[in-house]
Amino acid sequence: MSLFSRHKLSEYESSDYQQQLNEFKYKITKFEDRLDKLENDWECASQGESFRPANGIDAKEAANRVEKAAQKALPNELKKAFDEINSAVKNEQKSVRLYQYECGPSINVIGKPQRKRIYHIDTLSKELKKYGYETKFDPNDSDGPYSFLEVSWEGKGTSNVSKIDSSKKYILPLEGTDREITDSVTGKTITHEVAYACPHGGKWDIVYDRKICSDAVVVSGREIINVPKWVESIEPIEAD
Repeated sequence: MSLFSRHKLSEYESSDYQQQLNEFKYKITKFEDRLDKLENDWECASQGESFRPANGIDAKEAANRVEKAAQKALPNELKKAFDEINSAVKNEQKSVRLYQYECGPSINVIGKPQRKRIYHIDTLSKELKKYGYETKFDPNDSDGPYSFLEVSWEGKGTSNVSKIDSSKKYILPLEGTDREITDSVTGKTITHEVAYACPHGGKWDIVYDRKICSDAVVVSGREIINVPKWVESIEPIEAD
């Protein structure tokens, strides 16, 4: 008679035993899967074939994804940057630091502070220069948790208000914000869009519209006379 037959398992012991057995079977399955993958990789390598994990990307693709993310975020980041500049100007400052990350109090699994991106400072620097600002990167830490972009405007004339005729209408497109809209099925380009500055409910905001703009982004000249500094710096285009 076996030990098992002599000792009748209680309901609790039986459940615990079954759970342990299931966990052991799961570990065996995962191990077999890893073994199969290693054997497959070894076979490919022995035959001179290159292999890459299903989620693997090369350096060029990784760089392209980062650039696309930066361009997609640019309109909102540019507006946020102009808000910070406008606030600094009101305080009679001649420069402002735009920090790349917002560091949270929590620590991740490898012992580093959690970081939330605020700005893509490389892309933002190029864009702000188009509006006449001087930009300078943090000389000590180009991509660390406390890296920043210093933006200055001493002696820089960035306002375009003097060009405005209050009796005419204008559009205010933001440079470098062109993007293609593609069909999700065919992958073909449907239209192009551009970010425009527009007033909404007493505040200025950024909206996307067709490259050949609609009436939704046309602004009367009298609305552009007293505007935030970031709007002043946009080159106005007279609407037909």
